[in-house]
Amino acid sequence: MILPDRSDTIAAQATPPGAGALAVIRISGPAAFSAASSFLSPVPPEPRHAAARLLSIKDGAALVDRAVVVFYRGPASYTGDDTVEISCHGSPYIIRTIMNLAVRNGARPAEPGEFTLRAFLNGKLDLAQAEAVGELIAAGSAGAHRAAITQAEGGLSAEVRAIRSGLVRLLAEIEARLDDSYEEVPALESKAFALRAAAAKKTALSLASGFEAGRGIREGLKVVITGAPNSGKSSLLNALLGYDRAIVSRRAGTTRDTLEAALDIDGFSVLFTDTAGLNARAASPLEREGIKRAQKAIARADAVVLVKDASIGETPGDRRAEKETARLALKGARLIRVLNKCDLRAKKGRPAGCLKVSAKTGEGLEKLKAALVAEQKKVLRDGTQAVVTSARHFAALSGAAAELAGLEAVMKRPSPPLELAAEHLRGALSALASLLGETTPEEVLADIFKNFCVGK
Repeated sequence: MILPDRSDTIAAQATPPGAGALAVIRISGPAAFSAASSFLSPVPPEPRHAAARLLSIKDGAALVDRAVVVFYRGPASYTGDDTVEISCHGSPYIIRTIMNLAVRNGARPAEPGEFTLRAFLNGKLDLAQAEAVGELIAAGSAGAHRAAITQAEGGLSAEVRAIRSGLVRLLAEIEARLDDSYEEVPALESKAFALRAAAAKKTALSLASGFEAGRGIREGLKVVITGAPNSGKSSLLNALLGYDRAIVSRRAGTTRDTLEAALDIDGFSVLFTDTAGLNARAASPLEREGIKRAQKAIARADAVVLVKDASIGETPGDRRAEKETARLALKGARLIRVLNKCDLRAKKGRPAGCLKVSAKTGEGLEKLKAALVAEQKKVLRDGTQAVVTSARHFAALSGAAAELAGLEAVMKRPSPPLELAAEHLRGALSALASLLGETTPEEVLADIFKNFCVGK
């Protein structure tokens, strides 16, 4: 069996390891109350649900600690099972002793994510909400937090259930006619039926379309700064960060390696990579290696800032940078062209459609920052709507939309075969059910929850 046994009682430290002022230990399962009562004093005969009590923790006759203990009766608990939460002093010795006492009295150490897995299996959360719990813990920016908390509260699940509800009604209309051997049910109104199916497809595609921006919200937006040598890439990075992260010199080719730095822009995490100039006449092996690393960085970027020197005419390096960026950038990666050094006398004939900035004076930097996170702001808006941040969710929504596109093609036939239409609807419903965890194989569940921390 891949998944852990749900009949076991499990225990784990829910706070980070190491010494601290406080620690929380969770015990959950059928024997949670009896396991905890074996080392708590005085022993609570009938502990009141969700009431906090100050109790002694004893190893035999020896006092280990005094702790605040809360008993939760299932199903009104996080996991849906009887649960005990012990808030004790954060001494590694105390934590280790309480864990040993719990295990000696009927519990076993929990697997990673097993508490949330039980919450899912007991119907307290659907799979999309359970995954969001992990994202909420890992959230490193305000944007990532807003996306995760909305999903954990069921925002995405509600959208998906609304799509499913409409598709179930469509499938019922078809199956009623397939089962109507006496032809008592009126003929299907194909046009109205197709319009409702198209609306469901549009909603699924709309949710899926926010995935790239959503992934950037969750993981941080990967931005590469590239361009010809001495176009001011490193100066621009320093100006954006507000401190000197990169070495700057008038001499071309100062940057020979990739250099990374993170910045929070309007609540979104942006991970910058400064690169070596794409010199069309690279001579030394060191410079060529720097260019190779720059090319690899461009190929992994969500957005590329292509920097050109506004004070000089177009150079072979500019042309190479434009060509290499077009060749290497990921499909869907945004290209932001920037004219740097705008505080100097501008050369005529510079290309249009560029953001004008000055790393020296700060001109245009706020516009550049806004352009970098524009897609993230667009999908998150006020932070209350569902945002797809998971590749698994994107695949499920895209799969449902593909099935509905197939249904659309079927319904355009002069005499639509209803059996084939029903199959497409079942395929779409199956894809959406997998997103919510209703038809997810154990192997997938095990893979999802193994990435959680122990104790959650």
